Amino acid sequence: MAFCSKCGSQMNEGAAFCGACGAPAGTGTRPMEPPLSPSQVYAGSSSARTETAPMMTRVTNILTKPKQEWQVIDGESTSVASLYSGYIVILAAIPVVASFIKMSLIGTSVLWVHVAIVSGLIGAIVGYVLSLGGVYLAAFVIEKLAPTFQSQGDTLQALKLVAYAYTAAWVAGVFNLLPTIGILGVLAGGIYSIYLFYLGLPVLMRTPQNKVVVYMIVAAVIIFVIYIVIGLVVGTITTASYVGSRVFG
Repeated sequence: MAFCSKCGSQMNEGAAFCGACGAPAGTGTRPMEPPLSPSQVYAGSSSARTETAPMMTRVTNILTKPKQEWQVIDGESTSVASLYSGYIVILAAIPVVASFIKMSLIGTSVLWVHVAIVSGLIGAIVGYVLSLGGVYLAAFVIEKLAPTFQSQGDTLQALKLVAYAYTAAWVAGVFNLLPTIGILGVLAGGIYSIYLFYLGLPVLMRTPQNKVVVYMIVAAVIIFVIYIVIGLVVGTITTASYVGSRVFG
């Protein structure tokens, strides 16, 4: 089976002319190409992509070749539910689980007070739920700030930016398992996440290059305040749970 190179119409085998446009056959035909596989669609142009990459592929690519991966992300079609179920809820659990293991199972103490398993578990659950909400709230803030910095993009684009930029910090959360020096790994992950955010902001939110740094600083301050509040809430609940277990236990 062949197609006319002039109009692209399908031609019957052995036909001398294209039935649609009348172009002569022979040198003007091209063989039918097989359909692209899902992996080829993902690797191709942004206009052909319709689905997000598998989680492990995305994690690897955003950490190792972020400039190229942000271009891929920009062309993907996804939803808030898909981002959460297939990416955010999984990676956001890494630092929470690692902290719980270190504080309650390994036996790390906080201010010389051992965190009981029940208290640690309650704090971990509350912290995890609040962190999931914090991701969306951060995206909401970024989206609302966009016009101020000559940027554009909806909440979904902002959520993609936050979720994938946070990847480094979430993965580095595994260093919470290590005593003392673990903070260095967590800090490195946080710094790399800032760099990922810097690279992704002009791509996903169409931010002019001269506005990127200021946009980042303002957004970072607001998001930092949000997470300080989350930390205070988690700390208060964990402490209250610990005191309650001592009084009534």
